Amino acid sequence: MSERTLVTGALGFLGREVVRALTTAGHIVRATDRAPGADLFLPDFRPADILREESVAGLFDDVSSVVHVAGLAHVFDRPSAASAPFMAVNAEGTERVARLAAQAGVRRFVLISSVSVYGIGKEAVTTEDSPCLPKSPYALSKLVAEQRAAEVASRTGMAVTILRLATLYGEEDPGNLLRLLKSVDSGRFRWVGSGTNRKSLLYRGDAASACVAALGGSATGVRVYNVTAAPCTMREIVEGMAAALERPVPRARVPAAPVLWGAAGLSHLPLIGGRFAGLHDTLLKWLAEDAYDGSRFAMECRFTPQMPLREGLRREAAWFRSGMQV
Repeated sequence: MSERTLVTGALGFLGREVVRALTTAGHIVRATDRAPGADLFLPDFRPADILREESVAGLFDDVSSVVHVAGLAHVFDRPSAASAPFMAVNAEGTERVARLAAQAGVRRFVLISSVSVYGIGKEAVTTEDSPCLPKSPYALSKLVAEQRAAEVASRTGMAVTILRLATLYGEEDPGNLLRLLKSVDSGRFRWVGSGTNRKSLLYRGDAASACVAALGGSATGVRVYNVTAAPCTMREIVEGMAAALERPVPRARVPAAPVLWGAAGLSHLPLIGGRFAGLHDTLLKWLAEDAYDGSRFAMECRFTPQMPLREGLRREAAWFRSGMQV
């Protein structure tokens, strides 16, 4: 295979794994990120900032496809999250990369998006035909990014494949699963609710393999896919973490309804309410039924996640215990 694939966000949690997967699959890879690429693994690394058009414009020579992983996520402090430049990085940055790629003659553009665009789950299983009702600045910016990329596709004919990834986990995890893992390891974890609500997760290596699969075969127009492993329960996730960490799982459980009521009330109190503003939303996410149907992508792109949940959690726990986390 002689065609060159550009990967943006190549130094990130997912981007680094996408570069590995594409290289293993025989792609000639050009990697870019805004930070200097002091990593011998990254071939043809070219630093660029997607917020600056002149920085991005020179990336597309001899490039036939792009996997756009770069984006802003994992801002957990609520005041910072409210002011974080999600729209500038995720929406405007995506439009800029897609537009310049199309102008340079790139034929295929894979956009990494998120199932967060659907909002908090209200259906038994969410499909690509479910309504998008984003609830956070991050989720809204990802939906607008999808729309901007689709607009570029409609004007230029560049094929755009949008991958709405389930919650990622694995070694080097910077996100919510790592926060939960730390809570279980420290003994601070407490159950709220029964733990029977379902969540869709995706191991980082499987997500990278999905990017490779998305570049296979023919593609035209705009295609949108959920990408996920089979749903699992919160009980399975927490018990898998506890087993990997050799920690006990707390038996005590707090009923969900009074905790939600209390969190909502505290968030509206004068003077101290701001401290609890995010607690209610966090509890809603914890208790939500977040199960997604990835069968369309599995069938059309011949993709099957390979990592069993327990093994993926064991690998993340081993990385965490190794002291490599930042």
